[in-house]
Amino acid sequence: MKVECIRVLLIEDSYDSAQLLREELMDTHSHVFVLEHADRLSKGLEILRRGEIDVVLLDISLPDSQGLGTFTKVYRHSPDIPILVMTNLDDESFAVKAVQEGAQDYLVKGRVDSNFLVRSIRYAIERHRTLKELKLAQLKMQHMAHHDRLTGLPNRQLFLDILCKSVARASRDGNMVAVLFLDLDGFKSVNDNQGHLIGDLLLQNVAGRIKGCIRESDLVARVGGDEFIIIVDSIHSVRNVTRVSQKIVEETARVFILEGQELFVTASIGISLYPHDSSDMETLVKNADFAMYIAKRQGKNNFHYFLSELNEKERVEKESGKRAV
Repeated sequence: MKVECIRVLLIEDSYDSAQLLREELMDTHSHVFVLEHADRLSKGLEILRRGEIDVVLLDISLPDSQGLGTFTKVYRHSPDIPILVMTNLDDESFAVKAVQEGAQDYLVKGRVDSNFLVRSIRYAIERHRTLKELKLAQLKMQHMAHHDRLTGLPNRQLFLDILCKSVARASRDGNMVAVLFLDLDGFKSVNDNQGHLIGDLLLQNVAGRIKGCIRESDLVARVGGDEFIIIVDSIHSVRNVTRVSQKIVEETARVFILEGQELFVTASIGISLYPHDSSDMETLVKNADFAMYIAKRQGKNNFHYFLSELNEKERVEKESGKRAV
């Protein structure tokens, strides 16, 4: 049976207490403990910087740090390492607060035997691992709730949240925000003729090309099917939007080589501008969608700015599902 090795950092200024704890850790056959000792908080932090520590036993009353602040400094330095706080009986209230702040448990000096110490260390590591896994699972669920599973891009809801912040920032700074609504030309033919696997690969590659055309401060989201929406943030001139749109059109039109096959698609893009076309998030997206429809009607593989005088007949046709593909 393999015996688990646990690396312990003891931060304790009393050498007598440190020696007692060392002896208690050695008096067990269920685990192998490798103990490092620091008699100052500063020395303990140096050891933590080197890594390779599984758990910290921390005296909260040290020559260079006292009380709850001692735990806080270690926790902020190494939040991924479980910490067991050690305290005297009259300082137990500090230890309770430390647990409330993130310590795994606390030990009262003079009330700890070998079995209790080993069990506390093992439980602290297991609890910390469980909490970490739970947190990662929650983060994954949050990511899935706000991102497209195929491309990893933000979905419509996250896009609208970020667009709201971009518009608020532009209003404050006196800038513009552009919303680009992109629809692939001929994607249905790829799906029908090459299959959904190739279609999915194409969408992933299109997403990558779009991201390569915009700044880190901009955003691209997938809102379903072969439709993408892009935020061009904090712009001073419409020329900047035209340049980005042209670049996306050109990059999308380049050949895609997927699973040994050469594929060609193009993009039609509609553009609406804040504050010129609207200050409402949904209306900005809707206006860009209308403009994209006009881009398709004018031959595809291009972009078109929203115009408030868009032909009403074209709007009705678009909304009734007669969009060109």
